[in-house]
Parts: sequence; structure tokens; C-alpha cells
Amino acid sequence: MKITKTTKAGILLPVAASSASTSGAEKKKKSDKLVIANKELAFQNDEKAKRAAELIIANKELAFQNNEKEKRAAELNIANKELAFQNNEKKKRAAELGIANKELAFQDEEKVKRAAELSIANRELAFQNKEKEKRAAELSIANKELAFQNDQKEKRAEELVIANKELAYQNQVKEKRAAELVVANQELAFQNTEKEKRAAELNIANIELAYQNDEKEKRAAELGIANKELAFQNEEKEKRAAEVNIANKELAFQNKEKEKRAAELSIANKELAFQNDQKEKRAEELVIANKELAIQNQVKEKRSAELNIANIELAFQNHEKEKRAAELNIANIELAYQNDEKEKRAAELSIANEELAFQNDEKEKRAAELIIANKELAFQNDEKEKRAEELSIANKELLAFTYVSSHDLQEPLRKIQTFVSRLSANESQSLSDRGKEYFLGIQESAKRMQTLIEDLLAFSRVNTGERIFVTTDLNLIIEEVKSELKESIEEKHATIDVTEVCPAKVIRFQFRQLMLNLIGNALKFSDPHIPPHIIISSKNVMGRAINNEKLSADKPYCHITVKDNGIGFEAKFTDRIFEVFQKLHDKEEYAGTGIGLAIVKKIVENHNGIITATSELGKGARFDIYIPA
Repeated sequence: MKITKTTKAGILLPVAASSASTSGAEKKKKSDKLVIANKELAFQNDEKAKRAAELIIANKELAFQNNEKEKRAAELNIANKELAFQNNEKKKRAAELGIANKELAFQDEEKVKRAAELSIANRELAFQNKEKEKRAAELSIANKELAFQNDQKEKRAEELVIANKELAYQNQVKEKRAAELVVANQELAFQNTEKEKRAAELNIANIELAYQNDEKEKRAAELGIANKELAFQNEEKEKRAAEVNIANKELAFQNKEKEKRAAELSIANKELAFQNDQKEKRAEELVIANKELAIQNQVKEKRSAELNIANIELAFQNHEKEKRAAELNIANIELAYQNDEKEKRAAELSIANEELAFQNDEKEKRAAELIIANKELAFQNDEKEKRAEELSIANKELLAFTYVSSHDLQEPLRKIQTFVSRLSANESQSLSDRGKEYFLGIQESAKRMQTLIEDLLAFSRVNTGERIFVTTDLNLIIEEVKSELKESIEEKHATIDVTEVCPAKVIRFQFRQLMLNLIGNALKFSDPHIPPHIIISSKNVMGRAINNEKLSADKPYCHITVKDNGIGFEAKFTDRIFEVFQKLHDKEEYAGTGIGLAIVKKIVENHNGIITATSELGKGARFDIYIPA
């Protein structure tokens, strides 16, 4: 058998037969080594293919990560832009909220102003109602005064009729007794002429009485109109009360709506807390995923030890990815926070808008109410002006009547007194006792009428006289009054003490009349068993110390006190004593017309002041006067 060997070049060479067995063993070893080498080479080729595949996968993963990185960068850029946009929106919302807050503050100020205006309008309305009540009271007093004057005129007319009948009777008696006397006939003719004059005067009095009855009917009609106006105002007040009731119901409804909004806000807060919990869970899951990713990266590093560069790059990329993920996570948290803030701002803006709309509605309602109040105020002002005109006309008529009473009635009264005096002086011997009583009655009635006319004239002067204020020492005025009342003071053994009297700015002749009436009243209504003691004092005080709504709190006032120890009066007559023709006693007990204290009150009002009276029956009276200092 021919033995060959293979060279390195793959050429088969012949060998010796002696070495055939040795070369077979070597060959087998070589073959085994070759098989092992082929297997190793195949394994290495497989590993290389695996490494190449892993490298391809790593490259794809790297490309994917690069894409993801770019996407994250793009997302981060978009998130940054969104964040910038949200910041701008936040600034805009903050600016809008600032403007809304300013508008809300402005509206609050407007509401306060409207409330103040409404309060002023309500005060003005209350003041006007009080003024209307005063005017109604004055009109009622004027009607009572007119009725009283009509009664007095009727009484005077009856007395005049009785006097005329008595005079006619006396004329008949004189005619029978003195038919033969020419002088008596002439006297009779004179008396007949006077009788015709009396008849003419009686006719004029009847015409005047008819005129006054017409005026009385007019006043009654005006009072009826005033009552209708008062009823209308009461209805308007009821409507205002109904509107306030509706406003209260609306307020209660709004409170319920606010409670619902609060409940919804509570639910939203719970939902937000739930979402925060979910976000925390997602964050925990993301942390776990990151840990899992780190583990996978470590496994990849073990498997890809030969790809150091790729692994380092991959680790760097993973690190960057983690940074981007962390940044993205932070950005997401910030974005969620900003979204929450945005939603809060939106909710606040919505609430502010609702509040603003509500305030606008309230403002419009207040404006509507103010318009209605202004219309009502204008209507009341018109009515007030009408009432003022009517009252002015009534005052003018009353002054005209006072003038007629004070002047035109004095002439016939003087004639009555003259003829009564002549008859009393010349014919008293021929009169019976009953006739003398009649004459005394006529004289007393004429005297009372003269006093009444003089008091009316004094009251008229207080209303129409010129008002010149002069700083005056009250001691001088009191001394003049004491001098005028000297006889009464001495007769009643009265004492007048004047203490701490300060100067006052007054209308001198009117204040003299005031002191004359007050001191005269104190002497007139004194206790017959106790000598009168009158104390007069004055001092300057501030308005706030007086506590009276008619006086200004920041102005000084002169406080004048006149106190006596007379019979006094009951507290329920405190206001009545200052009314015209109001007397608490019969004319048989105390003479007078009941005008004196009305004149005092009118003088104090002419000085822009007030007067009050306090008394107890049997314990004297005290008058407090407050006039600007």
C-alpha cells in the first residue's frame, strides 16, 4: 500500500511504510484538532454573527434612542414653548384678575356710594315726610284756628244781635217816654242811623262769615287731597317693603347657590387629591421602570463586554435619557401644576365674573331703585312745593285776616266801647239792675275782644316784622320787662333772680316780647299762697351736648332758662301750651287769649332755635330756650 502525506499546500506526498502507523495517529489527532478548530471556528462565527446581530440591534436601539432623544428634545421644546405660553397666559390671567379686582373694588366703592346716596335719599324722604306731617299739623292747627275764629265771630254776632235787640227795646221805651221831647227825637234819629250802620256792619260780617265758610270748605277739600296723598304714599311704602322682601329672597337664593358652588369646589378638591395620588403611583411605576431599565442595561453590559465603546455610548445615552426623562417628569409636574393653577385662575375668574355680573345686576337694581326714589323724591318735592304754596296762600290769607281783625275790627269796637261808656255815664240812672248787668257784660266782652285783637296784632308782627340780629346784653332786656311789669311784681311780692346771663345775638324787640310773655305768665299763673320766685339764667353750650336732632352738633348755642314756682301744668300738656288759642284754664280763673306762648315759640323759631317746657302740677314750670350763639 502506498502511503502519502499532505503538505501545508495541500499536496499529497508519499511516505515510508514504516511510519504508516505513526502518521495515522497523528493524522487522527490533526483531524480531531481540525474538527475541534472547525467547531470553534463555527462557534466563533456564530458568536460573531450573534455579536453582529447584537451590534445591529444595539445600533437600531441607539438609533431608536436617538430618535427618542430627538422626540424628547422636540417634546421638551414644545413643553418649554407651552410653558412660556402658559406663563404668558398666567400673566394675562393675573393682569385680568388684577383688572377684575380693581373693577370689583371700584364696584364696591360704587355700591358704597349708591348705598350712601340711597341712605341720603331715605333720610331726605324721612325729613320730607316729617315736613309733610308738620305741614299737615300746621294745616290742622290753621283749620282749628279758623273754626275757633268762626265760633268767636258767631259768638260776637250773637252778642251783637242781643245788643241790637236790647238797643231796639230801649229805643221803644225811650220813644214812649219822650214822645214830647224834640231832643229825644233827635237822639232817636241818631240811634236809628247807628242802627242802620249796625245792620250794614252785620251784613258785612255775614258776608265775611260766608267767605270764611267757603274758605273752610276749600281747606276741607285740600285736607281730603292731602289724606289721599298720604294714602298713596303709604301704598308706595308697602310696595317698597315688598321690593325689599323680594331682594331678601333673592339674597337667600344666592346664598344657596354659593353653598352649591362650595360643595362643587369640595368635590373638585377631592378629585384633585385623587389625581395627585394617581400621579404619585405613576411616578412610583416610572421609578420601578427606571430600575428595571438599569437592570436591563447591566445585563446588556455583561453580554456586550466586547462592545465597550457601544456600551459606554449606550450608558451615556441612557444617562442622558434619564436626565431627559427627569426633566420631562419635572416639566410634566410643572405643566400639571400650571394647569392646576390655570384651572384655579379660570375658576377664580369665573367666580369673579359671576360676582361681577351679580354686582352689575345689583348695581342696576340699585340704580333702578335710585331712579324710582329720585322720581318719588321729585314727586314729593313737587307736592311739597304745592303744599308750601298752599300753606303760603293760607298764611297770607291768615295774615290778611289778622290784619282785618287787628285794624278794621278796632274801629267798630271802639265805637261800641264809646257808646257803651256814654250810655253807662248818661243813662245808668234809668237802667234796671238787669240792664246794668247787660252793660257790664258788653264792656267785659269788648275788653276781651280788644285784648284778643292786640294779641293777634302782636302775633302778626312776629311773623312779618323785619329780622335784624344784634348782639345784646339780656340783662338790659330783662330790666326793661321788670320796669314794665313793676306794678304786678310789687302787687304779688315777686322776686326775679338773674344769674350768669351771657350776651346773645337776637332780634331785640322780639326778644323783649318773649321775656315779657314768659315773665308775665310766671306772674299770672303763680300760687296765690306763695310769693312768685322767677329764676333766669343762660350759658353757652355745644349742640352735641343738647342731643336734639333739630340742632347742629358742631355749633354753639345760647341756653336760656326761665324757671318759676307757680301752679305748673300736667306733662301731657307740654306741646299743647305752645299752640295758638290753647288755654288750660277757664277765662273766669285766669284772663288771657292763649296766644302768649305761641308768640314765644314763633320768636324762638325766628331765631333758628327751639324751646321746651317741663313742669309738674303744683311744682312750677321751666322753659329751656336754645338759640345760635
